Amino acid sequence: MINYLKHFFNPSHLFNLRPQAMEIKAIIILAVIFGLTIIAGIVAKIMSSKIKDGLKLKAYRRMYHLGLSMGIIGLVYLFFAWQGVTLLSARFLILIWFIVLVVWIGFIVKYLIKDVPKLRNNIEKQRNFEKYIP
Repeated sequence: MINYLKHFFNPSHLFNLRPQAMEIKAIIILAVIFGLTIIAGIVAKIMSSKIKDGLKLKAYRRMYHLGLSMGIIGLVYLFFAWQGVTLLSARFLILIWFIVLVVWIGFIVKYLIKDVPKLRNNIEKQRNFEKYIP
């Protein structure tokens, strides 16, 4: 398994525009990863139905869209890799998929850590200001 992963992530193999047919091990591993991404999105959707806080609800909705979008894109890539479509099954698309996933997660985490406290502070200031207005 380790030898296969070394071969799979070898730069000459990874950036080849005409890759070899993907082995069944890789198809299964990628199908599980993309399936778990979709399941994580669905779990975020289920969890968002129980959230009453509007700011956290927005974060859960973003996680839902992340999981569903990236999972479906991954499964479409996997279909093209299984069919052996020349350019659309290039292995570097997995790297692009992973980079987009990490950046998207980074924006969600930034929203939760940095933006939500600022928004809560602004809402609290607005409430304090409005309680003195007749």
